[in-house]
Amino acid sequence: MSNVSITATLAMTLAAMTPADRERAEYVILANSIAAVESGMNYEAIGDGGKAVGAWQMHVAAWITANQWRKAQGLETIRRTDWKNKENQRAMAVAYLCWCKEQLRKAGIKEPTIEQVYIAYGWGFGNYKDSGFNMDLAPAHKRDAAERVANIYKELTK
Repeated sequence: MSNVSITATLAMTLAAMTPADRERAEYVILANSIAAVESGMNYEAIGDGGKAVGAWQMHVAAWITANQWRKAQGLETIRRTDWKNKENQRAMAVAYLCWCKEQLRKAGIKEPTIEQVYIAYGWGFGNYKDSGFNMDLAPAHKRDAAERVANIYKELTK
């Protein structure tokens, strides 16, 4: 199946979903867009001097926050030592993205853009908040990554 066919099929599938199911699916699509940029979907990736692991390059603090979010949702927590499991990586990335988007909304950003969610994810919510939620103050490589994530995401969901 060609990329055009896959994208068209995905778009039709998303359009047929309930709003709640579509939102959940969009988080997975966003997570996969981030993994494509962060590591090229390399589940074995280790970066930042060993501090960031997996396709989503998650640091310990993000993993802890994702587990706190999961626990608040009534979901099981996932041990950091189990990071090599692909489904665990995806589940934790989606949980952290949900948390980031919730925090942005609580901070007054009613409809965070994909770029804003990625900056909160990739630069850290605290750093983004300390900047006054000014993406121009994020490191250039994070702004570039945010743009690439948004392009992938928009292509998949158009």
